[in-house]
Amino acid sequence: MMKQGFYKLTGVVLRRRETSEGDIRLYILFRKHGPLWVIAPGAARGRRRFGGATEPLIWGYFGCYQSPKQLYLREIEVKEDLWEIRKDPGKLERAMNWARLLVEHLLPGYPCDEVLSVFYDSLYLLDKGLDGSLLEWRFLYRWMKNWGVAPDIWHCSSCGEKLEEAYWQGDVLICKKCRLNGGKAIARAELSELVCAAALSRKDLIKWAQNKSSKANYVDYNGKLKDILKRSFLN
Repeated sequence: MMKQGFYKLTGVVLRRRETSEGDIRLYILFRKHGPLWVIAPGAARGRRRFGGATEPLIWGYFGCYQSPKQLYLREIEVKEDLWEIRKDPGKLERAMNWARLLVEHLLPGYPCDEVLSVFYDSLYLLDKGLDGSLLEWRFLYRWMKNWGVAPDIWHCSSCGEKLEEAYWQGDVLICKKCRLNGGKAIARAELSELVCAAALSRKDLIKWAQNKSSKANYVDYNGKLKDILKRSFLN
């Protein structure tokens, strides 16, 4: 817990709740402090007016007061409202699903600035109109790579050779030479696309995606990463 006092914190709203007492409770992923619950007493009844600044996916500066028991919200200065995402139901659903994953898997009060950066990067690119399924792969892979649980998409997990095409073996990728019976194949073009989607800088990805027709089955690959992420918490 932070020491008692006033703070100006940077972060993004992941979840919003209204209580029967008329309070608004926000679950905010803060820089340097990780995700924390913040309470705005009476805000749902108009005692304090924050407008739309308490909605999920709002990025900004949050003026807070840490009491001996609770973190209270005093003011919000909105930095990004991601309007292009909010006005598109499909994009909004995608972004909220990412936020729910963070709520489920991040430890309260544990700093995770690298994940905050990955989340911002993904929402920025979604706001700019890039394909949501491709960005979900990028979001999940970069998050998991930071945590050391992402499969290596460059080298065979068995022999270490560079992958030209790949096969799933459990939660890892192997080359054709090391392949056992079964295992779903990832063709060379698909693998190349997965690598680019995960590894390119934001600026280079925008240029690359403008002239690229997708070949990767992101629904399957994103589902695979989610399964690996979930299992990493069970082990």
